[in-house]
Amino acid sequence: MSYPVVVLKAGREIPLLAGHPWVFSRGIEQAEITQPGAIVEVRSWKGDFLGLGTYHPSNTIRIRLLTRNLELIDTEFFFERFIRLRSEKERFLPPHTDGFRLVHADADGLPGLIVDVYGEVAVFQIHTAGMELFRELVAEALSRLPKIRAVVERSDVEARKAEGLSILNPAVHRGNIDGPVPFQEAGLTLLSDVLEGQKTGFFLDQREARDLVRETACNRKVWNLFSYTCSFGMAALKGGACEVVNVDSSRSALELGEHIFRQNGVDLQTRKVSLKEADVFTFLEEAGREPKTDISYIICDPPAFAKTRANLEAARKAYLRLNTLCFRQLQQGGLFLTSSCSGMLGLEDFLSILRIAAGHAGKQARILRILGQAADHTRNLAFPEGSYLKTVLLEVRE
Repeated sequence: MSYPVVVLKAGREIPLLAGHPWVFSRGIEQAEITQPGAIVEVRSWKGDFLGLGTYHPSNTIRIRLLTRNLELIDTEFFFERFIRLRSEKERFLPPHTDGFRLVHADADGLPGLIVDVYGEVAVFQIHTAGMELFRELVAEALSRLPKIRAVVERSDVEARKAEGLSILNPAVHRGNIDGPVPFQEAGLTLLSDVLEGQKTGFFLDQREARDLVRETACNRKVWNLFSYTCSFGMAALKGGACEVVNVDSSRSALELGEHIFRQNGVDLQTRKVSLKEADVFTFLEEAGREPKTDISYIICDPPAFAKTRANLEAARKAYLRLNTLCFRQLQQGGLFLTSSCSGMLGLEDFLSILRIAAGHAGKQARILRILGQAADHTRNLAFPEGSYLKTVLLEVRE
């Protein structure tokens, strides 16, 4: 095993030793010329071996660490990582749950790689030029995992463009997929559209928030905004909600949500469950022109408004407008579960937006819970950049 060597400037090894997986361009003293994505050996200015990483000569994040050992990067390397991560993550899943994130990219030591497991199907995404070189190794290693019958790739994400990669169509690498894939979450049967749905087909990171909704929705009338396939609505019903309105702009997502309700034995008419195809902002503005509703629980889980720093200010304005409209619909004692999955927006910034939104709506609120991404979406102490999801449960006071 012989790789090009990159030498760091004095002191720049300290973040790596603490567990951070990145080396920035300004931290490099000397680098042999390599192609984008090539494996390099990282050494300190004293010559100490620090690990192997993938190298991109034109990115600010110049190196993403892949291993802290000098070892061969082959199918066995990925298989052993997957086995270890599966053992680590399954220990912290709720009972009767087989949908989880197996690999959370850099935070799990596999930069540029996302792997979600839905029952017997593994779905992966490749985001970086370094991981692009290992596609077949990843697919083969995933297919060797116990209980996995199919492997799907969803490298159809905009993030690939930043690495000079093209956006790919969804592909089935192993096995067969004949429709949405069923999986279990805390005893509920959910569905992931692994070929055409958002992300890898489902939003596993909000598992703990769905559990919280089940704990707090009893006897409440619920609006589930940006509902996608209505998993929050299903959780609310399981928790005893007396009525649930699911709002999303995607008809196909709502249709899949209807299947989820029926898979769990829910009669939509009997249980007062509705599916409304609408733009959420328009829905809220129209509701604001009507007499006050008796809605007592709003769940608001929008897509990421800020994917880059360039659109962060516009995202702040969108979050402010959205949360103000939600606050206006809630009366004394109403519950409001609101989220931001924009990694560029920190928790304190999000809480500040919520404070201003409550003020604009003439409401007061107390914080009941603050949640982040589920534990299988790994957050490392040394890598705060890997934390992105913020979910706040509020009780409205007038």
